[in-house]
Amino acid sequence: MKKINVIFITLGIVFGGLCYVTTNNLIFSIILLVVFITDYFFLMRKRFVHYFSLIERVHTSYHFINSFLISLSVKDSLEEAYQSGIRINNARLNAETEQLTEMSVIDRVKYLKDYFNLSIYLMFLNVLTLHQDQGGNILSMSDNLMREATRTEKTLSDTLAIGGKHLKEFMILWIMSVGILLFMRYSLNDFYASMLKNNLFGYLIFIFYIICIASINLFVIAFTDLTVKEAAK
Repeated sequence: MKKINVIFITLGIVFGGLCYVTTNNLIFSIILLVVFITDYFFLMRKRFVHYFSLIERVHTSYHFINSFLISLSVKDSLEEAYQSGIRINNARLNAETEQLTEMSVIDRVKYLKDYFNLSIYLMFLNVLTLHQDQGGNILSMSDNLMREATRTEKTLSDTLAIGGKHLKEFMILWIMSVGILLFMRYSLNDFYASMLKNNLFGYLIFIFYIICIASINLFVIAFTDLTVKEAAK
């Protein structure tokens, strides 16, 4: 999240600077900067935190389930299967598992359902419980589970790729819009200066930036909601 924080703080400063350049109004630029930074830390950031947490849990659960099942089928040891599953560079998962050393493997695996909080992990627990009760080939029993886990991982990757494409289109649209405003500011300097003498023109430019910030909010909401929806299937 540190990188995202830096990006949006920088973006807020850029918006404030652009507002000053295009309106010659320091008050407008300060208000815009405060609005953008406040909006990010009180609205958008919460969505990003939830979004990145979900992405991390989906990827980690896929690794855990896949490694656990393969190790269990080869070595037929719950402890070794568990250790194989948690052998991943993930600080949050490591923090969760460090406090579970006194539990049995089954209890540890069940405890992690609250950490992952995903339907695919509940399917994994059902398969593991069935295997412990009835025995059998764990890979055969988990065939549908692994197909679903692979589908979830692929769907999430596809959703992120599509979101990245839309992000580029969104950025190009607004960069072109601001570019036109800057072109008028510097290429039609005398005309632009005369327009700025009308207070209404300055207010309209300010509203333009507010609409831009609102559109960023809507894009973040749409993108994160779509990703969450796909990952929760």
